Amino acid sequence: MTTSSRLTAAALGATAVATLPVSVIASTYVVRPGDTLLDIAARHGTTVRSLVESNRIDDPERIHAGQMLRIPDPTLALPAYTRAAPDTEMHAVQRGEGVFEAARQFGVDPTALARANGIGVNAPLAEGDWLVIPGRLVRCNALLTDTAGVVGVEPRLTRAVAWAESGWRQDLVSLTGAVGIMQIERVSAEWVSKNIAGRRLEISLAADNVLAGSLLIRHLLDTHDGDVAATLAGYYQGQDSVAARGLYEDTVRYQREVTSLMELDAASRRFV
Repeated sequence: MTTSSRLTAAALGATAVATLPVSVIASTYVVRPGDTLLDIAARHGTTVRSLVESNRIDDPERIHAGQMLRIPDPTLALPAYTRAAPDTEMHAVQRGEGVFEAARQFGVDPTALARANGIGVNAPLAEGDWLVIPGRLVRCNALLTDTAGVVGVEPRLTRAVAWAESGWRQDLVSLTGAVGIMQIERVSAEWVSKNIAGRRLEISLAADNVLAGSLLIRHLLDTHDGDVAATLAGYYQGQDSVAARGLYEDTVRYQREVTSLMELDAASRRFV
């Protein structure tokens, strides 16, 4: 499986309300058959680089089932502009799933997950029940950061665009039909799928949504010889509109907002 394929398979849920303590994030993880560092990083809201450095891994492709990994504190990587944002999402329980299975899927401590939902760790769950899952921000941050690295975009740019567009909310749909974290229009998703990704991207899935937005940013940067301001204008207003009408006032405000977010990110993050 290619890096891009593994990336688009990484799981993120919807979004929701409230903030919970850092201790909800699991501090260790036992590698299961088929796991990759990219999968593990996405589930635990960290990055492949952080996992490699924290565990002194010489070859990221050669982790093995049963190996114990230390999960670094992912909140250290969050940009300052996310600090007051809601940090949970909602998860619909699947058939046969319990607290431990849901906790493993999202990289959350089972006891903290149970406490967040006012239940015991062994409480029976029915298909279709809803669980509040803490740690939305760190999972989304990891997905944005790793996706940007795969497609060759400065991660601070992708993170800032996503924040300006949606506040990193996959459940958000605009009045014009733009979907998810990167607020991708259906027509844009179809163009990126056909002309860049080489496969259909399903923008209702967070991983594909972020990949579509990141690939579009990469395309616009290439088109404008790396000019970030022109890239932001094309992303927000559309290339044809900018060419025909020039920049709208709200496009200029958008450029300023994203630039400011990138500056905050650079000033506040302890590592990328």
